[in-house]
Amino acid sequence: MKRTEEFLLELLRAGLHTEKPADPALNPEEWKELLRLAEAHKLLPLILDAAWSLPSCRAALRQSLPPGGKVSRPEAVTDEGAERQAAVSTNGSKCGEPPHPSSGFRETPESTFPSRGRLNREYPDWKTAALAQVSRQAIQENEFLNLILALRERGLEPVVVKGAVCRALYPKPLLRPSVDDDLLIPADQAPAFHAALLELGLTADDPAADPEKAWELSYHKPNSPLYIELHKCLFDPDSEVFRSFNEPFDGALDRTVPVQIQDVTLRTLAPTDHLLFLILHAFKHFLHSGFGLRIVSDVCLYSRQHAEQIDFARIVAVCAARRCDRFTAALYRIGEKQLGIPAPAPFAAIETDETALLEDVLAAGLVGAEIDRLHSANITLGAVSDQNTGRSSGGGLRKSLFPSAKQLAGRYPWLEKRPWLLPAAWAARVASYLKNRGKYGAENPTASLRIGKERVELLKSYGVIDN
Repeated sequence: MKRTEEFLLELLRAGLHTEKPADPALNPEEWKELLRLAEAHKLLPLILDAAWSLPSCRAALRQSLPPGGKVSRPEAVTDEGAERQAAVSTNGSKCGEPPHPSSGFRETPESTFPSRGRLNREYPDWKTAALAQVSRQAIQENEFLNLILALRERGLEPVVVKGAVCRALYPKPLLRPSVDDDLLIPADQAPAFHAALLELGLTADDPAADPEKAWELSYHKPNSPLYIELHKCLFDPDSEVFRSFNEPFDGALDRTVPVQIQDVTLRTLAPTDHLLFLILHAFKHFLHSGFGLRIVSDVCLYSRQHAEQIDFARIVAVCAARRCDRFTAALYRIGEKQLGIPAPAPFAAIETDETALLEDVLAAGLVGAEIDRLHSANITLGAVSDQNTGRSSGGGLRKSLFPSAKQLAGRYPWLEKRPWLLPAAWAARVASYLKNRGKYGAENPTASLRIGKERVELLKSYGVIDN
């Protein structure tokens, strides 16, 4: 590992245990590299909060500002400052106070809505970026809790997964930012949830998606950080690779438990179900293009917090059936060795080496969202699909690039009556990709092929696919 990676892990460990780290005396360029890595893993507020008292960090931040700039103490990097910002959020109410049901949510004044914390590449202002992320998270959580209360008034009770539940595991919850909030709902209630969210002022990301057919629907609130993903099931039921991940969650909606977030009681998955989902969600991203440190800390913190309520034997059995038991053991070993969170005994007993997984995690950022890694997913998913179906190499890759009309009918409803237009749907998918790929950077086919081959070998090393 590079020096910056080693100290990033030390800072994450210190933040999770509210400890003060020793100053490694990194130079300004090393601090810049470390903080960029923290931002890639969506851990900038937590890492900067842990590092702020270190003299070498303070000196590096001063040098990173343009001439005439200055660095002040980041009080709002703590939850306290963010909560003050949340007081001016969308409906002007406390988290436990629902918006007026007839009017939905009020718009957020532009002047009170913090930016996403984008960085100037030449003079990155890390403190301002961290403050913006924490403030956004405070507003997002406030609006999310109000949304749950508004849905409840309409007789709708979603099950919250990840998001707010994972944030609550951290010593300072608002330092763990998240982009979206995930809700699991009964499939037959999707049209009712869709209508309620539109009534409450949210906008469907894909207006053409059919709530009765699509397994996943996403919504955002204009001029707000609120972003909601509705799930009828937790994994894509049309995917050859992921559809079997849904089987362990049969009846999960009947096993939900209450959880308190601020002053609002939510419904969430039972601890065994929720941890299993976090693990399989991490594995899904591992098979696709990778995942980052925040997912590792989520899984390990959840396991520690709810250890007495979790049936680890069942989780080991489910993971073994999906060939991810050694992968999961390696994830826990990273948590134990690097973050100081002991691995659950059943996984600690599984023989595995976490070194290769740690290298992949550090390289991936949060969910492997870099164009060459994203493209390499066609290779890894194709290899797993071929393994699962016993096909010769290539069939899974073709299917991932060119899904069937049935698989795309939720996104393109017109395919149901006119399946002969499937090539047009494929073209629309490609056009959508080309339109949005700018945020990921330029592609390099050679790099994608190299990463794909390396990651296939990684899957083999953890027994996910055969040698």
